[in-house]
Amino acid sequence: MTATGVIGGTGSGAGPGSGSVEAIERAARARSQKADDHELAAFQLREAASWAAGSWQGRSGREFAAATADVAAELTALAAGLERHASTLRVYARAVEAIQDRLRALEARRTKAHTSLMLGEARVEAITREAAELAVADPTGVAAAVDFRAGERLTLQRHIDDDQGELRAVERAVDELEHERAAADRRCIDELTDPVAIGRLRAIGEAAVATPSAEQLLALLGGLSRTDLGLLLDDHPELVDKAFRADPERVRAWWDELGRTGPIDDDGLSPEQAALVVGAPMVVGSLDGLPPSARVLANRVNAGRRRDELEAMMASGGPPGARFTADEIAAMTRERAYLEGAVAEPPTVQLYLFDPAADRIIEMIGEFGPETTTIITYVPGTGTTLDSFYREPRGVQQVGDWFAARDGRTVTFVAKDGRFPQTIPEANVPVLAEPTAARLVGLQNGLRQSYDPALVSEAGIGHSWGLANVTSSEVAGAHYDHVVSLAGAGMPSTWQPREGTTYTDYRYLDFLQVAQWSGQVWSGRNPGNHWAFDNEGLLKGPHDAELALTTSLERKMEILVENHSLIAQNNARNLQALERIERLVTR
Repeated sequence: MTATGVIGGTGSGAGPGSGSVEAIERAARARSQKADDHELAAFQLREAASWAAGSWQGRSGREFAAATADVAAELTALAAGLERHASTLRVYARAVEAIQDRLRALEARRTKAHTSLMLGEARVEAITREAAELAVADPTGVAAAVDFRAGERLTLQRHIDDDQGELRAVERAVDELEHERAAADRRCIDELTDPVAIGRLRAIGEAAVATPSAEQLLALLGGLSRTDLGLLLDDHPELVDKAFRADPERVRAWWDELGRTGPIDDDGLSPEQAALVVGAPMVVGSLDGLPPSARVLANRVNAGRRRDELEAMMASGGPPGARFTADEIAAMTRERAYLEGAVAEPPTVQLYLFDPAADRIIEMIGEFGPETTTIITYVPGTGTTLDSFYREPRGVQQVGDWFAARDGRTVTFVAKDGRFPQTIPEANVPVLAEPTAARLVGLQNGLRQSYDPALVSEAGIGHSWGLANVTSSEVAGAHYDHVVSLAGAGMPSTWQPREGTTYTDYRYLDFLQVAQWSGQVWSGRNPGNHWAFDNEGLLKGPHDAELALTTSLERKMEILVENHSLIAQNNARNLQALERIERLVTR
């Protein structure tokens, strides 16, 4: 029942005595009973959390204990609010009851005065008629109507005046009751809607929507429970995008401050940080400036939710009136298997970013920490989709996998931060690289809050169209110590090599290079013929001898396509190229 649902109120024309005291008291009792139920449930949950903390080992036990304790706290807070409601309603019921008692007394006075007034006026009217009749019947004309029973009429008039005065006094008293009831209504509504009674979520939600500052929004989110965070973002999903506008440096300062609010758990998080990871994973999992470990934990939650969604979709068989095709089922199966790696303990897939609805994914390969000496931003090429990450054997992650196996101090971020071109004509349109290029700048600026660029080597490696994305990010403000082209497509017309950055091109003879000879790929601005890019000549492909001998155009194209993919693969045939890249970016 809402606040206004138990208040008779006078704002809609109802009298000061409107409403049922019994109904108000029933509402108060219902709230007290519900508060008792919540207190009992909270006690039982705290008991379960205590058991889990002592008997259930591992992350799942810790998460259960934390979530259970959080829900218990929510129930306790809700019980306190309900009990406050009950107390407010009981006070309100007594106020309404007192007003109704006084109104009944006033109604009795009104009825008595009105009855007396009507009788007095009737008697005066009767005397007046009788006097007029006597005057008409008097042949002498001596009798005067005004003198007829004058004393009695004077007495009656005094009574009439008194009755009218009493009626006016009653009306004034009723008006006062109107004001008193309106004040009681306002007090009740104010107390029922006070943040202490209903929690601060409503007030925070209004402030969060109203604030133009992303940093102020983050300050409002800090300190909310995971339950309140979930409810707030469900009601206001637009706040997620607003949070992303925050400056990475200020994001890190905010996060570090939250880290000083309480004890640190096994994941290195304070209670407030842990609440944000679980309650607002779409924010934490995508917010530039946060530590990679926090983003991976948040995207573990996002991956679990997406996995559950996929399982529900597959169990349904398809949308109403249709069935999933075999290809759709296969794609969902691949995605689910990939996400199982993200939610595993420990995870075999580390998602620095996971927002499939926006076509965004960044996989972190390697163990990021104080020992990290090399950060690689790796961007795959034309045709890359989310499914490219899900397939086995791993495809777009192969270069990152090779570095992780070779050197634990190197961490690779395989980035597909937005839609990639899916056709060769699309890949030759420079403007299509700009949105994802700007996000690569955000990726670098965010990561730099977790390491000193003076102590860490930063490399941007792009395969095919991926190089266009990397060099476009330089135009947008990114800075790398090394830019490596793996059969790179080209550079935008506004690109210029940066002082202090090395540029290197590695490739086999492939179909893209053949196309670049025409001068039509990226208007001829290609790494293979640009003075800024060093190269040691073409690498020798495993089938290059056949390429020179065969007369089959189909086979030639097949080899050229294979060579284009080979430069980005983790296998013995490409080892020479990978080792050269390693010596370059890790020196």
